Amino acid sequence: MSQHDDQHPVTIDPLMDRQSRQSPSGNTPPPRPARPRGGGRNPRSLAGLVVALIVVVIGAVALGLGRGDSPDQPDDPNAGTSLATKKKVAVSDPANTALVRWVGGGLVDVVSIVPIGANGHTYEPIPADAMLVATADLYIENGKGLNEAVSSFVRANYRPGTPDVVLADVIPGDEIIATDSAEQIAAHGHAHSFNAHFWTDPVYASLYVDRIATALEAIDPANATTYRNRAQEFTSRMNAYDAAFRSAIASIPAQNRKLVVYHDSWSYFGRRYGIPVIGAIQPVSFSEPSADEVRRMINQIRNEAVPAFFGSEVFPSDVLESIASETGATYYSDLSDEELPGVAGTPEHSYEGMMIENVRLITSALGGDVSLLASLPLPEVIG
Repeated sequence: MSQHDDQHPVTIDPLMDRQSRQSPSGNTPPPRPARPRGGGRNPRSLAGLVVALIVVVIGAVALGLGRGDSPDQPDDPNAGTSLATKKKVAVSDPANTALVRWVGGGLVDVVSIVPIGANGHTYEPIPADAMLVATADLYIENGKGLNEAVSSFVRANYRPGTPDVVLADVIPGDEIIATDSAEQIAAHGHAHSFNAHFWTDPVYASLYVDRIATALEAIDPANATTYRNRAQEFTSRMNAYDAAFRSAIASIPAQNRKLVVYHDSWSYFGRRYGIPVIGAIQPVSFSEPSADEVRRMINQIRNEAVPAFFGSEVFPSDVLESIASETGATYYSDLSDEELPGVAGTPEHSYEGMMIENVRLITSALGGDVSLLASLPLPEVIG
């Protein structure tokens, strides 16, 4: 299960080189209000998982205990398929869980190792998560180093022979953005670190969904036609999204068509739609930015006359309000690469709902025409 693809050329991330929702009523959802966020969740320790796995498996079998996640996971039983007979699919992160759930259409039991609301980039599995892995018929992960703690945990705890699908393997190697500096790549002859947020590009999300359908067909051939049809439906929907997103971003005044973000999840989206990420505040290490890094970002926002910059509630940081105060740029806290809007059981609570809200937010904040997104459809509710 390789996290690297040293055989293909990669694009160097310019940041590293520079700084080495339609609702049930039929309408797209209103934008979420921008709001600063408080402290995040503390990562949970990975220590003792091998011993804990034995305890959890024995305890779960004897007592029927589960992790107790939100109603969003696992899927509710649907007509004709009981939970006991469904194939179980464990997924590495919330965003890709939404894609797997769509393709599965309620015919498979989909669970996310990273709980809803937790940070999929930095979450460290806990002993109870071992049951999600040990009982899975299929494991699907993003790959390319998105969360190595989760990947290592899965490799240590899943049943031998369980299929392990790395979605990022479908992305052409020469389209992958490296987060190493040019100097690091030159020194080693290849890149070691990559920007793994491919799903924020709807075209890449369609590639993911096609691979997901293939994986589900392999473990549940009786429902293969359903999985393939649902993947094709998703791709058709993404074609409409791609066109609408392109029009909405193009409506932003040219001088505003640039992104400054807290965490760089948006380089693939930006490349696709001509709105490059010119600055990311958080270092690749996920640590808080240093005083010098904050000062450089303040200067860049001023020099580029950036009207707005974007954060996410899973990456809270006290420095963001300070940057807004210093620069006069507006800070929006709700650009999400993995947290689904709305509540479980509504059309908005989907990958599509998340992306509509994101593009609506970017377009509105930077002076574009959000009405260009008004006709985008949302998927039906699953389960």
